[in-house]
Formats: sequence, structure tokens, C-alpha cells
Amino acid sequence: MGTNNYLVVFSLFLLLPHLTSSKIELVDKGYRNLVIAIHKAVPENPQLIEKIKEMLKEASNYLYVATKFRVFFKDVKILLPDTWTTKPDLYRKATTETYSRANVIIAGQKNSKGDEPYTLQYEGCGKEGRYIHFTPNFLLNDKFIQAYGPRGKVFVHEWAHLRWGVFNEYNEYQPFYREGDHYRVTKCPKDLSGKVCFGNDCSKCNLENANDPPKEGCVFLPEKYQETSSSIMYTPVVKSVNQFCNKSNHNQDAPNDQNKFCKLKSAWEIILESEDFRNANEATDSGSVEPQFTVMQESQTILCLVLDVSGSMSGSQRLERLQQSSTLFIEKIAKEESFIGIVTFNNIAYVKKGLTYVSGDDVRKILVNALPTKAEGGTNICSGIRDAFEVLSEDDGSTEGDEILLLTDGEDSGISSCFEAVKTSGTIVHTIALGPSAAKELEMLSEMTNGKKYYASDNFNSNGLLEAFMELSEEQIQLESTGGTQKPGGSLVGDTYIDSGVGFNTNFLVTWQTNVKPDISISDPDGNKYLTKDFKLEEKATVGTLIIPGKAKTGKWSYRIENTAHQPQSMTISITSQPSGAQSEPVIVKTNLQQTNEPPYTVVIYVEVFKNFMPVRHANVTAIIETANTKIIPVILKDNGAAADLVKDDGIYSSFMTDYDGTGRYNFKVQVSKLHTETKAAAGHTSGAMYVQGYLENGTVHLNPPKPVVVDDEDFPVEDFVRTKSGGTFMVKVVPPANQDVFPPCQITDLSAELLNNTVILAWTAPGDDMDKGTVAEYEIRKSKQAVHLRDNFHNATQINTSSIIPLAAGSREQLLFDLEEEEKVNNSVIFFAVVSRDESLLSSDVSNIAQVVIYHPSPKSRDPDTSNQNRKLTVGLAVSLVTIILCSVLGLIALIINKRNSGMMVLDEEHVRKKLNIVAEA
Repeated sequence: MGTNNYLVVFSLFLLLPHLTSSKIELVDKGYRNLVIAIHKAVPENPQLIEKIKEMLKEASNYLYVATKFRVFFKDVKILLPDTWTTKPDLYRKATTETYSRANVIIAGQKNSKGDEPYTLQYEGCGKEGRYIHFTPNFLLNDKFIQAYGPRGKVFVHEWAHLRWGVFNEYNEYQPFYREGDHYRVTKCPKDLSGKVCFGNDCSKCNLENANDPPKEGCVFLPEKYQETSSSIMYTPVVKSVNQFCNKSNHNQDAPNDQNKFCKLKSAWEIILESEDFRNANEATDSGSVEPQFTVMQESQTILCLVLDVSGSMSGSQRLERLQQSSTLFIEKIAKEESFIGIVTFNNIAYVKKGLTYVSGDDVRKILVNALPTKAEGGTNICSGIRDAFEVLSEDDGSTEGDEILLLTDGEDSGISSCFEAVKTSGTIVHTIALGPSAAKELEMLSEMTNGKKYYASDNFNSNGLLEAFMELSEEQIQLESTGGTQKPGGSLVGDTYIDSGVGFNTNFLVTWQTNVKPDISISDPDGNKYLTKDFKLEEKATVGTLIIPGKAKTGKWSYRIENTAHQPQSMTISITSQPSGAQSEPVIVKTNLQQTNEPPYTVVIYVEVFKNFMPVRHANVTAIIETANTKIIPVILKDNGAAADLVKDDGIYSSFMTDYDGTGRYNFKVQVSKLHTETKAAAGHTSGAMYVQGYLENGTVHLNPPKPVVVDDEDFPVEDFVRTKSGGTFMVKVVPPANQDVFPPCQITDLSAELLNNTVILAWTAPGDDMDKGTVAEYEIRKSKQAVHLRDNFHNATQINTSSIIPLAAGSREQLLFDLEEEEKVNNSVIFFAVVSRDESLLSSDVSNIAQVVIYHPSPKSRDPDTSNQNRKLTVGLAVSLVTIILCSVLGLIALIINKRNSGMMVLDEEHVRKKLNIVAEA
């Protein structure tokens, strides 16, 4: 099969999409299923609900106009936390909506950014973001309207980030740029009117002299009332702005994120390329565009375990592992005051335990005793689901908002027969595929209900099954999860770290394979030991648990698990904890896995590492991929702003996955740590509306309060920590042929250019032979006086000699220096550069981002006559002094020669001395 044909097949069957937020639908020009969720820590305030409604009503009208009457918000769901008072007459019970997958979150401040609204987006131009973040204060306090603009307009600005993947047209860190012999404001469009002022004084900031850049403190203040209608992505403050910059008025010269990440295209061009508008007809009137609101509330957990007990579960210790994991979930992970039921199935289903209120250890033990102990028969998944619906209905006659955990290892040709019932049930279905033969359609049940999906192989050491059960709890934070097969007398040894953000209800969970329990030793930071006798050993499962009472001590903990059996034995340890309740939030890790929509159809792994909504920098992040054949593939993720990583130091760690080992389900988890290194939680780079320092109205300057100062990184040091997070599963149905190179080098995204005298210095991060792995074969660098020429006709631009470059390994810093040609040294001109890399198979990367240098020769300044005379006098004086010094030196030299000649030692010949004297005479 040829490479192109392979890529087509690979794209169609690579994986099941990995959902990260509630799926928004566009139906009849109206967006439906938009979920806005309030965090449980936000104090109850019904006014917040009304402010959200006001914002979305205004936003819907504004969006309709901004998209030229194409789309509006039709259906909005406001999700309240279960910490707010339950009001069944006002709030509906949530179904498949959750805070963790909401499109918009209302939560506390991002400490270093205050109440600034922003959108978390890290997948590049034209790709959807993760969520929009507003603080309660931003919604309740009208003072922010002057600085950011009306809330509805701000929402549309953020919506464009979230839905269509466009970027800001301002640059907080480079508000001005040089254009020819003057400076310009970084804005879009260029004709947006206003003045550059220093406080109230608009005479101190001159942009017309490139010799004199604008001083620090000079800011652009737009005219509040003007005729310009663009651009929403610059600022919604201007009253007339209700459009996006388009191809005709887009400022391609501005050094902003829109130009950097979207290859100089305007926001409106990118929006029109989205799925929402790609095949849309011209806009028509839709009548009312006011959204319909549904206020919903999270409720207590009501969960039914649906467990496969078919004959295949008796192999590979699957039933024993099911018992281990289910026992740990019921006894240690399930929340108090939740409801749990148990259903098993083979050919038919059995209700092992009806819906049971969890209250204390005795009830948990009753549930554990209801777990299955034998496996036989065939597989009928839908029978288990239908019985689970009956169990879940026992409390209120409804299954809406309830959850099912479905675990199976078998194939079932009839699984699709209950898809429709699942869709309409309002139940969230989480799935665990155990072993390599589970029904291929299993994950579709999770996809259609916003559920989680996991895969656990038959490799006992991988701990995949236990990790999947742990992920059902939003409160548990997994610190460590590891395992290994130990020979008799061998030990599983390691360290973990408990930071101050966690430590409450800390669990050490140890599992083993045989009926011979290991010798366990846990040491706390003070050297105190917990031994096997301190663990609770389960009767029906080869598992031991240790709960540290109160708050576990902060610092390094050590563990040692020795195999006391007379044969090799697999053993694992998992360590979980809960937030300590301290003022500082714990480090939170989230995963996201996406398939690219264009060749070469690679998998991209993203990991978010945040503390108090702020990015944690300089952590060590590794994804552990387990293939269907149980091969382990480690992938190191980086936050360096290169390859798959969009922005450096934003707390998003990224990498491509290019290694495969057979078809089937793949499982992945991430390990994140910071140990003995300088790590900080900092402000980071975000996409959000601009804080406008002020505006002009009828020629009068109106200043807003100064923007809250970004807190210095030093105020947020991050102590040593470890985290483990399961990322779920994805399906690989076709793998790259072993003898065929299908992955080109990844695009270079951080090309920079600097001009030093007449020497150009280009620098970039090296891509790899296969995306960001390995070493490329060569670079092709070209230049042009038009940026779009490089973007659209790269191979027709002027080529630069790169024969001196010996490519370095992926992730290294590359550099090329060369001199300008004589004809390029034209004052006030601009030269643009771009790079393409190739591997040994001549597969080429995409054209890099475009860098530029400005050729500028400052004009000589006029001299003051008195100053010139003084300089001439100073020059003469220095010359006389220099001659005197040289004469003295020569006379001393002659005396030395005479002495040496008298002593018979001639060091310097007389001819050499004469030459020195001639030099002095000429001087």
C-alpha cells in the first residue's frame, strides 16, 4: 500500500475521539447544549445566575451581528454545584452535564491575573479551546465594563477563541512595532482611531521617529465613539466595534498571536473555514435570537456497577482483579452519602445489590460481599445496562443524572441494540474494557453520554484497572501508581512526595497476585514506619490498604514491598490523597488527547499542570503509553513552545506520539513531578480580552484604574510534588508499516530573526525526523520582502545557503548567521524569513512561522558647535599625551639596548628600533 493510501486509512481508523468538554451542537443557526458551570467553591448567590443570563442574551444578539446574521445562542444550560441549596421547583436535576466538561466555568481568581476573563486554548489556529473562564467578581461588578467592554461583547470575544480557534490581535508585551521610520500600534485594523498617551498627556508619546521608541507607560487609548466596526479580537470596548477583522482590513504587520499562529490570516477568514460556516449558505433572518435557559444542579452520586461475569473473565486473573478494584472502590473511594447498586451479567443479568445508601463501614462491607465470585456463560452487555436502569430508578423513578460503570472483557454483537435507550436515559456511562477482546463499540456508550472510557490490559503490573476505578472520584488525587514482577526476596522500592496541598485521607494501596502476602514497609518524612500489620488486608482480595490518620506529613515518603512467596510475583502500589483544605490549592493535572485532522494523522498528547488556575512551569511530565500488546512506550512532554507545544511556559505540556505496536486499544497515563528543582506557578500566557487603560471621548482622556499588577513568579514557588493521572483509552486499527516512513518533521513554530549590524541571526527549535522525534536531514530557508509570498509560494522565494548547518537532535536550539546582500541594506525595509525541514525520505514539514528583520540606519544627529570644539580640544590633548608616552617608551628601549650590548646580550636589532622611531615621528 502506498504512503498516501495508508494515510487515508490511518486517518479513518486511528482512534475514538477523546472528549474534553460538553459537545456543542449547531442546529438551524442556533448553538445548543452550551454548558456554563459554577465551581463548588463559589458562594451561593442567585444574582450570579441572572448575570449569566444577561450576558448570554447580550452575547447572542452581538454574535448574530458579528457573524453577519449566521449564528446565535439557542440553548444554554447553567449548572449549579451541589453545595448550593437544592430547589427542585427552580433547578432541574443535571443529566450528563458536569463541571469538569463544561464549556464555560465560573470559578475563583487566577491569582496573578485577577479577574481577567480568558480562554484556555492550546491546540493551534482553527482548533477549539478547552473552556472559557470568568470569575464571579467579573460578572457581578460593573466596574470591569469600562476596562473590558460590555460582558456580552466580551463573551463573543472569548467564544471566538473557544469555538473557532482565533487569537488576540493585541500584544500586551509588544504594544508597538517599527514600520519604516516610525512606530505603529499593535492593533487591528490599522485605521482604528485613537491616541497614544502617557497618562492624561498625549504629547509625550511620539511614534513618528524610529530613533526614539515610545517610552514605557505610553498606551494606545481608542476613541470610544467612532465609525470603525472592527475588530472584536482587538477590543470590545469601542462602541462601534461589532465585526471581526477580515481579509481586506487585517493588519498583517502587527506582531500579535493571530498573525503568529494563523499564518497572517484574519480572524474572519479562519472563522469562515470552520465547520460551522464552511458549507453554510448566505445568512437569512432567524427571528428571535434570545437564548433559552435551563438551570440545572448537580446531585449526589447515584452509581450502578455493571460487571461482566462471562466465562472469559475467569482467565488472566480478570475476576480476581475485578474483585480487587471493586473492593477498593467501594471501601475507600466511594463517597459517603452516595448510592451504589451492583448488577452482573453474562447471557443474562443479575441484580446482586439494589440501590444502597453508603453510610459507614458496615454498609460498605455489605456491598463488597455482593461482588461476584465466579465467572461463566456468554456476554450480553445490554441485559446488564437494562437491569442497571431499573436499579437506578429505585430512588426517584428516573435515571437522569445517574451513572453506570460498565466493565467487560467480551465481544457482543448485540451491544448496539441498547444505544437508543442509553441516549435517552440521561445516564452517564463510564466504560472499562478489560483485556484485548472487549467489544469494539464499547466506548461509543461513553461518547454519547459524556462518560469516561478506560482500558486495562492483562498486564497486572500496569495497574490500569485500579487507576480506572480511582478516576471515578473527583476528590481523589493520585500521587503514585506503579508495579513490577519481583523474584522471591525481591522488592518493589521507591519514594513519593506529599505536598502541603494534599495529605487528607492519604491511602497506600498494595496489591499482589498470589495468596502469599508481601512484607510491606512505609516510612514517613520523620522516619516513622508503617508495616504489614498496620495494613487492612481484605478477605476476598489480595489487597492491603493503609489510611494515614488526619493530615499526612509533608515531604518524602518511602515504600518497600518485598515478595515473600517462593515464586516470582507481581505487586503494585497506588498512593492517593485528597486536598488538605489549606489556603493554597493543590497542583491539578488534566489530560487531553487529540487526533490531527490533516496528514500525517498523528496523536497529540496534552497535559495541563495548574495550581490555582496558574500554570506550573518546569515540571517533569511523561506519558506512559501501554499498547494492546502490553508494550510500554514512554513519551516525554515539553512546555517549550515548539513542535506540538503552542506556547512556552503556559503550563501545557505537549508531544506527538509516533510509535506504535500493533492494533487495538491503547491505554495511557501521565506521571508529573517536580523534585529538587526550581519550579514556579506563574501568570502564563492566555487568550483573553484586553484590559483597556482608558479611552478618548470628544477629545477628553478618560483613564481606567490601573490594571492589577501581575504577581511576580517568586511569590508562587511550588514545592516538591508527584502526580499520576490516567488519560483513558484510544483505539488504533491501522499501524504504520515497519518499512515505510509516513511521519514528516513537525512544523517549526518558534523561528526568530535578529539583525546585528548587517548580520542576520536566525534561531529555532529543531524538529525531528518523525515529527518531534529523531533528527532531520536538512533545512531549506528562504526569504522575501513579502510575508504572504513565503506563506503561499515558499519554494519560489529566494533561497538562503544552509550548507553550513549540521542538523541537531529534536528539541535542540539551531542557529544560522549570514550577512545581508548589498541590495538588501535599504533603509526602512523589511525582510521576512521562513524554514522548511526534510527527513531522509524527503518528507517535508509545513512552512514555519514567519520571522522578520527591519533594516534601519539611524540618521546622524546634529552637533552643538561648542560641544564639537570641546571634542576637538579633547582629541588634540589625547594625541599629545599619547606621543609623550611613546617617546618615553622608546628612550627607555634605547637605554635597554645599550645596556644589553655592553653586556654582550643583543635582544632587539637597531633596524627594529629605527622602525619604532619612524612610527613615533609619523605620529
